[in-house]
Amino acid sequence: MEIRGRSVIVLLSGGMDSATLLWLAKRSFEEVYALSFDYGQRHRVELKYAKELARLAGVKEHFLVELPVYRRLSSSPLVNREAEVPRGDYPENEPPVTTVPMRNLNFLAIAGAFADELKLEAIGIGVHALDAPYPDCRPEFVTAAEAALNAGSAFVAKEKKRITVWAPFLGMTKRQIAELGKKLGVPFEKTYSCYEGTEPPCGECPTCRQREEALRGL
Repeated sequence: MEIRGRSVIVLLSGGMDSATLLWLAKRSFEEVYALSFDYGQRHRVELKYAKELARLAGVKEHFLVELPVYRRLSSSPLVNREAEVPRGDYPENEPPVTTVPMRNLNFLAIAGAFADELKLEAIGIGVHALDAPYPDCRPEFVTAAEAALNAGSAFVAKEKKRITVWAPFLGMTKRQIAELGKKLGVPFEKTYSCYEGTEPPCGECPTCRQREEALRGL
């Protein structure tokens, strides 16, 4: 979790992981930006929480980018409102049906464009693979994405620097992230995690259940 550069742009969904990452970034970097996406997600209400978190954290700028490509894809109930959101825990050893194809790859590519333009040295992403079975939350994905970003960056080529994909939660559980967030003073009551997109949250989908378990007793 050490400082990896002077400046960072943090992928901010509005959930507890990205909020904890944002608070950690404020402690670790001199200059912090935030980036959120409207990709037609069922739980678009999360963007309201992301906006408030960015304000509370006092980021230099909070960017909101529309990603309409996912309106053409319907494999995930997170972007297909006619599909049923699963209940209970995540499945073991296989990607869940809530996987949005190449979502983190698209997010990182766009964050890379901002990093290239603004000459930022790091992109923060709150992925963790131990209890979240998404393919694009694994260490090998982060390593590959970082390599691609640096290979395609004009900033890197010109300045002879490197863009780091800063993913400090790799190897951590959701509970450990929650404990870190508590130490950092993250306002978890200002975060949102529910695949249904309801207010209040449904309390039954995998991300609701995982969040409840992680925050229990803190």
